[in-house]
Amino acid sequence: MHERVSVITVYDHLKGTTVPWRVKWKGRVYQVSQLGLHHTREDGSTLHHIFSVVTGSLLLRLDLNTKTLVWTLEETTENN
Repeated sequence: MHERVSVITVYDHLKGTTVPWRVKWKGRVYQVSQLGLHHTREDGSTLHHIFSVVTGSLLLRLDLNTKTLVWTLEETTENN
């Protein structure tokens, strides 16, 4: 898929974590209701944070490129 998206995140200073809170894709805003897996991967010198999240109707896999700070939607699936 690899489409750029806008993401609002929430930072918890007590836990030291940042997680996606809302995602804007194709003109629609999706509220994240559940965080699934989070992992990192390296691509050369670039670190990527990969988040799997649930919105009401969709499962999304998001990629944050820490070099460019660009979010991309890598995969989407209907949440049945």
